Amino acid sequence: MATIKDVAKRAQVSTATVSYVLNGTGAVTEATRRRVLEAVEALNYHPHHAARSLRSRARTLGLVLPVGSPGLADPALAELVAGLVEGAAAPGYCLLLASAGPETLEAELGLELVATNRVDGIVLLDPRVDDARVARLVAAGAPCVCAGPPGAPGCPALGYDLEGGAREATRHLLALGHRRIGLIALPSDLAASEPFTEGYLQALASAGLAPDPALVVEAGTSEDAGITAMQELLALPEPPTAVLAAGDALAFGAMHALRDAGFAVGRDLSLIGMGDLPLAAHTDPPLTTLRAPRRALGQALARRLALLVERRAGPAPDAPLRLPLIIRRTTAPPPTRWEGLGGQSTCSLLG
Repeated sequence: MATIKDVAKRAQVSTATVSYVLNGTGAVTEATRRRVLEAVEALNYHPHHAARSLRSRARTLGLVLPVGSPGLADPALAELVAGLVEGAAAPGYCLLLASAGPETLEAELGLELVATNRVDGIVLLDPRVDDARVARLVAAGAPCVCAGPPGAPGCPALGYDLEGGAREATRHLLALGHRRIGLIALPSDLAASEPFTEGYLQALASAGLAPDPALVVEAGTSEDAGITAMQELLALPEPPTAVLAAGDALAFGAMHALRDAGFAVGRDLSLIGMGDLPLAAHTDPPLTTLRAPRRALGQALARRLALLVERRAGPAPDAPLRLPLIIRRTTAPPPTRWEGLGGQSTCSLLG
C-alpha cells in the first residue's frame, strides 16, 4: 500500500506539500497540485480518512452526481436532496453537491472531496452490484451510505422496500383478474433490479402462476427504454394484459408505445409505474404507481451518515421505506378479448 512518502517522491515534492494538496490548505501552485493528484491516482493512494477526521471535521456531507445528471432539474432528485439538506441540518451539517465531469469518475471525485477535507462523508446514489465506489471509500476509511441496496461493511444502505412494493403492485393486478403480467425491469447491474424483480416473482408464485421469461424485459431507466421494452412485449405472440414498470419514466415510455400502437392504457392494457413522479398524476390517464417517499429517504440517509461521521452507533438501522400503491386510472380488469390494430383480433386475453 502506498504511503504519503511514496506520493511525495513520485511528485517530487515534500510530504508537507502533499498534505497541503490533500487537505486544501497552504499555498500550492496549480501545476504542483495537479502533479500531486496524478501521483495519488497512479499509486492508488488513500489517506485514511478516519485518522484525519479525529483532528477536524468539515461539518459537511457530500453527494456526487453522475456524469450527465440533470441535477436539480430532476424532480425526483430535487426531492431527495431537500430531504438530505433537512436531515443534515438537524445535527449541524451542510450538504455539498458535486458533479462528476466527463474525465472524472464518481468514485474519484468522492475520494478527492473526502481527501481534501471538504466533506466528512459521502452519499451514494443508484448503487450497483459490487459497486467500486463503495469499495474505494470504505478502503479509505471514509464514511458513506448507499441510497438503496446493497449495503456493505462500513457502508450501510437505506432505501425502499422494493420487494414488498413490487409484490403489492403485482397482487393488485392479479386481484383485477390479470394472469399474463409483464415486467419492465431495471438494468441487472443496478442493485435495485433484483429485489424489485423478486417481489414480482413472489406474487406470481403465491397465485400459483409459473413465471414466463418472455414477459420480463430488462430495460434502461429512461422513457425511450420504456418505449422499446413495451414494443418488445407487444410483439409477443401472446402479449401481456398488464405490465409493471420498475420506474415511472419507463411507464411513461410504455404509455407512448401503447398509444402509438393504437391501444388505450387502462382499457386494453393495465400499467403500473414506480416512484410517483409529479407528472404521474397528470398523464392521460393518470398513472397507477408505487409512491417513493424520497424526502423521507433523504432525511434518513443524512441522519445515518452523520452518525457514522461522529462514530456513534445510533438507533437500529432504519427499516426499508414502504412504497404505498397509489391507484389511479391505468389499471382495470383485463378485456375478454384484445382487438389489435385495424380491428383484427391479435390474441385472446381471458382473465
